Amino acid sequence: MRNFRGLRPIPFVLALALTVAPPATLDAQEAREADDAASGLDIPGGYILPDQAVQDLFATDPNYATLDHMSPDGDHFVIPLSTELGTLAEVGEETLRLGMLEIRARADRPWHLDIYGLYGLRFYSLSERSFTDVDLPAGVYLSDLMWSQDGSRLAFLAHLEERTEVWIADTGDGRVTPAGDAHVISTIGTSSRGQGSAPSRMLQWTPSGSILTLAAPTDRGAAPPAPMLPSGPTIRHTRASATPTRTMPFLLEDAHGAELFEYYTRSQIVELAPGRPARAIGEPGMWESLSLSPDGHHVIGTRLTRPFSYIASYTSFPRVTEVLDVESGEVLATLEERELREGGRGGGPGGGGGGNDPRAWSWRPDGSGIAYLHRAPAGGDAESGEGSDGDEDRPDRIMLLRAPFGDGDAEVVATSDDRISGVTYSADGRHAFADVRRDGDAALVHYGLGGNDPEGHTLVPLHDPGDALELPGDLLTARAGNGIEYAWVSSDGGNAYLRGDGLKEDFRPQPFVDRLSIPDGSTERMFEGSRDSFDQPLVPLDADLERMVVSREGKNTFPDSYLWSRDGGMENLTRNVDPFPQLTAARRIDFEFSRRDGLEIQGRVSLPVDYVEGTRVPAIFWTYPREYRSEDDFDNATIRARNHNAYTNVTWLRWSDIWLTQGYALVYPDIPIVGENYNDYYIANMVDGMYAAMRAVDALGVIDMDRIGHGGHSYGAFATANFLAHTPFFKAGIAGDGAYNRSLTPMGFQAEPRDIWEAPHIYMEMSPFFKADQINTPLLLYHGADDNNSGTYPIQSRRMIQALTGLGKTAALFEYPFESHTPRAIENNLDMWARWIDWFDRYVKGTSEGDARTTTDAGRE
Repeated sequence: MRNFRGLRPIPFVLALALTVAPPATLDAQEAREADDAASGLDIPGGYILPDQAVQDLFATDPNYATLDHMSPDGDHFVIPLSTELGTLAEVGEETLRLGMLEIRARADRPWHLDIYGLYGLRFYSLSERSFTDVDLPAGVYLSDLMWSQDGSRLAFLAHLEERTEVWIADTGDGRVTPAGDAHVISTIGTSSRGQGSAPSRMLQWTPSGSILTLAAPTDRGAAPPAPMLPSGPTIRHTRASATPTRTMPFLLEDAHGAELFEYYTRSQIVELAPGRPARAIGEPGMWESLSLSPDGHHVIGTRLTRPFSYIASYTSFPRVTEVLDVESGEVLATLEERELREGGRGGGPGGGGGGNDPRAWSWRPDGSGIAYLHRAPAGGDAESGEGSDGDEDRPDRIMLLRAPFGDGDAEVVATSDDRISGVTYSADGRHAFADVRRDGDAALVHYGLGGNDPEGHTLVPLHDPGDALELPGDLLTARAGNGIEYAWVSSDGGNAYLRGDGLKEDFRPQPFVDRLSIPDGSTERMFEGSRDSFDQPLVPLDADLERMVVSREGKNTFPDSYLWSRDGGMENLTRNVDPFPQLTAARRIDFEFSRRDGLEIQGRVSLPVDYVEGTRVPAIFWTYPREYRSEDDFDNATIRARNHNAYTNVTWLRWSDIWLTQGYALVYPDIPIVGENYNDYYIANMVDGMYAAMRAVDALGVIDMDRIGHGGHSYGAFATANFLAHTPFFKAGIAGDGAYNRSLTPMGFQAEPRDIWEAPHIYMEMSPFFKADQINTPLLLYHGADDNNSGTYPIQSRRMIQALTGLGKTAALFEYPFESHTPRAIENNLDMWARWIDWFDRYVKGTSEGDARTTTDAGRE
């Protein structure tokens, strides 16, 4: 079935899935029927389908064009086509899970690149106002999109049936050619999570037009076989100091697992060009990232090293960052050696880094060398690199390491009394813009690198980055072909630009672009979005911002990309066709409500597509509680998250407007948990918040409050079970991939920073498992059988259904084969939606058994 993996549009994959859905075996089916008969729930076995309206939504291609990924030539844009779903056959292929890395061993890539993601590309030419489809074969997924330096070609990873290769697409005619015949190793190097928006960490164009990537070493051989017999017991031991860790599945288990991890992540840096054999650069290693210098002579590479850990993810393994000569492969310098980091359970909103080691290594866009940050050493003169007195008084420094990158090749570019969080340079290397921090406040400081401003001066004064309404905007940047970031500067070199979200207290943001005078920090507004739509600047088209590509959308307006000009022009470039007009037209009501402690909270009601004015309809509350230290933190987070002018994109995953086609309204209220130790107030805050939300919804006059259900996924599933245990509000619940017993996550969970020994009463009080006897509402549980999320092992749902069964409650658990934390097989998703709808039709809407909206034979017309 894998031959059909990448076939799109979606209707073909849907049809394929419906014809290959495997029936339950007779014995298993009979056992389930006997079990269901005993319970009285009458739950059909095997895969079932939702009604035709839902199937039609799954069969609709949701892709549309957004012009935000521009080539260096300023004319072409790449438009990735993506899918959220694959087939059960794809999801079910053998997957190795090693140190939280999930690998398809057959093809040496992450598992998700066999299942979902990018499956097609289109180019858009601004000068010709035309689209060109990239000529790709069926059955291929893509990742790591990288423009050539002249913008005429696009390189990407093509994930084929048995291997991954580097391909190149021509913007002129859409034709594709392989960059070489190398078998690419993409297990830890791929940037596929960006789905086309993030620069690749393992594809780099050279100035001559060749490409650097990671390939299978010539000495690779076969994968290490499992030992015939164990060589001894599996041993776990404590550390010399306390080492708290989160609860994670799929960690390394033994020495053989460690050997497999190294085998499948070990790669060789190679140079590829069409018609030439791959040329090896340096020695093989567990290479994780590559970054080529602008002149193409050197590459910064980061690789993993041993020792590995059996209690931490591979992201905690040691790493070495080096500079290699591209021609000879010689290691010229070791920039950083990071040790194994096992401890730390995290928790708590926010976070940050620290330390006095060199950091933030990157190429300067002007080609002058490697930029990095490094605090001055204690004692001595900061400018000379000899340091200063006292740890707190040590200045931060912007550094430059020039070729050949030896100990004597580093120089201090500028110093700051405040901590520097990042630096962005202009393309010509004349300007450095530093983000600095002082006592939690942020500022933007400019340094002239031509010698006229060595001390720097402040362009954007210190401000509170947590105050959403007063944000001045961030430096407007762009990226060169290999992903090197640079600041957008006016043609005369006198101005930079700030791009801001334009957040508003009424949740109708107006994104903006300001011109920022480099000499004096004064600003002039160049662009500001409308009050009546959501307009975002996407890409500037010239140095002086006479023209930009912007997007426009609305609550009931499908998104498009426009050519904006300062003279008032606004030309629709994409003219996207809305694939879901009935959902776009659905009425959406934004409302505010007050908790009894006075906290003002926001929510939204989306009404069914066939809603009749003046009626009350059943509804589904779908929530996900979030934690905040203070009311101000919550207010600012709400302003950032809520957008009354934004379009609601359709998704098949988790909460979705699919409900609106089934006669249900969808209610999505915020459920804030607020306090210094926020989880001390978890139950009280969530119950009070939901009660206030329900009162406000009732007052709208559109919801039948006697017919409401609650749903949630992951931490929202945890909340669902708690709502059913602590309130009488809901007729039924749906909870997916949740963790219900917090004693199984003893070192912290979600944003909880305390362990169970510090706050045992909180762990017990928050755990709905220990309140299962209070759940008197029908509860549908679902869980991915291979859930890869921290803390949400399938055992959580298995023990919950065991408890509910033993207590005589009404509940069902559907465990979906091969799935991780988010179901990806279309068969599983269709089945899931069919069961969700049936469950709520039966227990919320009150539909009779004869009106159940499913068919139990997936193979029939």
